[in-house]
Amino acid sequence: MKISRILISFLLLLALAFPKISSAQINKVPNLKYHDFEPYFFGFILAANQMDFTIETVENFQQLSFNQSQIDEDDLPTTKNFDHLSVYGITSTPTLGFTVGIVGDLMLGKHFDFRFIPSLAFGSRILRYDLREYVGIDSIIPFVMDQKITSTFIELPLLLKFKSARVHNFRAYAIGGIKYNFDLASQANKKELGNFEPKLFRADTQVVGGAGFDFFMNWFKFGVEFTMNYGLRDMLLRENNIYTDGIKSLRSKIFMITFTFEG
Repeated sequence: MKISRILISFLLLLALAFPKISSAQINKVPNLKYHDFEPYFFGFILAANQMDFTIETVENFQQLSFNQSQIDEDDLPTTKNFDHLSVYGITSTPTLGFTVGIVGDLMLGKHFDFRFIPSLAFGSRILRYDLREYVGIDSIIPFVMDQKITSTFIELPLLLKFKSARVHNFRAYAIGGIKYNFDLASQANKKELGNFEPKLFRADTQVVGGAGFDFFMNWFKFGVEFTMNYGLRDMLLRENNIYTDGIKSLRSKIFMITFTFEG
């Protein structure tokens, strides 16, 4: 995956650069030396996200049979005169997106901060269906159909940050909490004849967990954070068609690399 290659490249670069940074700073006065005594501070984030789904299929979903009224005719292969359709596989293909947000951080103690980071996230996911079209008794036409689902999330995370002791201008931390997402691009309330696009509900709640590093610069604190977000709600609207009936549960799964800039 692209984002995995980005992560590996960054970690290698960090491993090579950190010894040089540490040796160059060992005799210098730490940057922002009073930062940890501030009760609260603000900043912003820029992030790359990789949106995906966790799919649980219906038991023996390959045995379900669908007719012509349960599929968009534009998704069919050459012939439209078939007896029935069957689904043999459903997978999710993640894509890259981006997130921007504002940081509000409240210090709870020496090692704990409470963080609220309202954000706007853009991205998409692709549901891939492996289908079989049955024509007559002996003719079976296999084909693959992709359905792209675009999302624009308003994200409202409530997070707890556990910080290690500061080592000069460097600190590691773990972070976790819960996030409420509201999808502005949801089509769940849109009723349109012949619209077979899989639709997601607007609201979702996600569990967040991850880790990161803070680097204290001359004028601001720069952070790099890696988090996973796991949705708790089945997001798929059932519409009695080939795109939804084989899926028992469809939950969001989002990986993020976040760059933070804090005063």
